[in-house]
Amino acid sequence: MEQRSRWKEKGRHLLYLIAALAMLFYALARLEQGGTGEGFRVFWYAWLGFAAVIIAANVNMLLFVNEEKRRELARIKKAKALQWERSLERTFAKREKDKRSARARQ
Repeated sequence: MEQRSRWKEKGRHLLYLIAALAMLFYALARLEQGGTGEGFRVFWYAWLGFAAVIIAANVNMLLFVNEEKRRELARIKKAKALQWERSLERTFAKREKDKRSARARQ
């Protein structure tokens, strides 16, 4: 079962990589039809930067992330989610306490 899950995960990253490369090649073909000016260039470079990050992340996941690293990343993700949940609980508890104290003062 674990082997199947790993290939499913790799397949997902491969699909994302192919989609990002396809969008990049489509955009490169449309570059000549684009406008001129500073705004066009800024948008184009920002778009290229985002595409490069997506491509690099998926190549990294496909080639360099082994099972141990994947487990560590999952553990970190879970810990961050738990930390975020606790932070939200504290925030809501504080708001509720402030509401109760405001009602008591009235």
